[in-house]
Amino acid sequence: MNIDAHAQEYKPAAAFQFVPVADLKYRAPEYIIGELIETDTLGLMFGDPGCGKSFLAVDIALSVATGTPFHGRDTRQGSVFFIAGEGHNGLARRFAAWSQARGVPLHGVPLFKSERAAQFLDGASAKAVADAVAGLTAQHGSPALIIIDTLARNFGAGDENNTSDMSEFVVAVDDLKARFPGCSVLIVHHSGHAEKQRARGAMALKGALDCEYRVEKEGHAMKLVNTKMKDAEPPQDVYFSFKQVDLDGIAKSAVLEATEAPERQHKLTPAQRLAQETYVTAAAQNGVWDDGGFRGVHVDKWRDAFYSRHTGDSADAKRKAFQRVRRDLVDAQFMTATDDVYLIRDAGLHMAIMMQRDMRDTAGQNEKCPGAEAGKSGTCGTNA
Repeated sequence: MNIDAHAQEYKPAAAFQFVPVADLKYRAPEYIIGELIETDTLGLMFGDPGCGKSFLAVDIALSVATGTPFHGRDTRQGSVFFIAGEGHNGLARRFAAWSQARGVPLHGVPLFKSERAAQFLDGASAKAVADAVAGLTAQHGSPALIIIDTLARNFGAGDENNTSDMSEFVVAVDDLKARFPGCSVLIVHHSGHAEKQRARGAMALKGALDCEYRVEKEGHAMKLVNTKMKDAEPPQDVYFSFKQVDLDGIAKSAVLEATEAPERQHKLTPAQRLAQETYVTAAAQNGVWDDGGFRGVHVDKWRDAFYSRHTGDSADAKRKAFQRVRRDLVDAQFMTATDDVYLIRDAGLHMAIMMQRDMRDTAGQNEKCPGAEAGKSGTCGTNA
């Protein structure tokens, strides 16, 4: 055998190549979720904490993994990998609630959740994620979708406001996507602190996206708003409502149902909005729960939360403001009161309370197991 001749024949693939423009093939858009998410794209979904974006991520993940239509939109079935950085206990309930509400068993479904967060700014961690996905593809097929929930918890040791760090994160995620041709990646992220209409962090992120959605509350509904669609027609706004699901009397969660745009409602006064926000906080921290269901919050706990944020210059001013706004909300049938326990009637706020409670429980577990939040092996045996 002529080794020299063989060496001349062998030409290793170049790491960087060009192709003639005449060889390029265009095709109609292909979607993993009709009109919303194209195949082989990088997308982002952002919103305030408690707005419901993680419920939406769960719905998307399970719809694709099972091939179930997503609220009337066709899906392309394929394996899904959910890189979870927070709310692990809440996710288990949400997966179970979706299965029960849709009547779709989860046994054998190719949806896989990470046991801990990733750190994409760390090359070894990013490679470990890709290797873990690749290890399951032989049996379950190449992934159709990878969800990263949330960007902050899976970012790593960097500053998301720093353009260089954010660009490095985007490169790491692009490398993950490129390893599995046809796969889409959907990142779940928080909105800006001051600018709620945009995602938090450096603008290098938005420039890299193929699609972007903002999740926000409107009345009793949750609204999905497209804010970028690179190569396709932007979809119309989509509205969802929350439906509570009782999990065999052990716990409660919720699922999303498509709904119509809510009718315009009268805006709350600043005092009423403060009362609503502090009610949710007090309920998540010290609410009255029965068999996993929310029953309300005692007036003393609500009052303490309200006083802590009210800007009145005296105790008497705070007291009068709280009495007045509490009476107004009851008179408007916004809430009911029984034995000094106040129950708000807004189903969307019930879900906000449940989500804040889930996040508080997860934060408490991470305090007990410091490695869990950072995505490192802790001393607790598991990274919940």
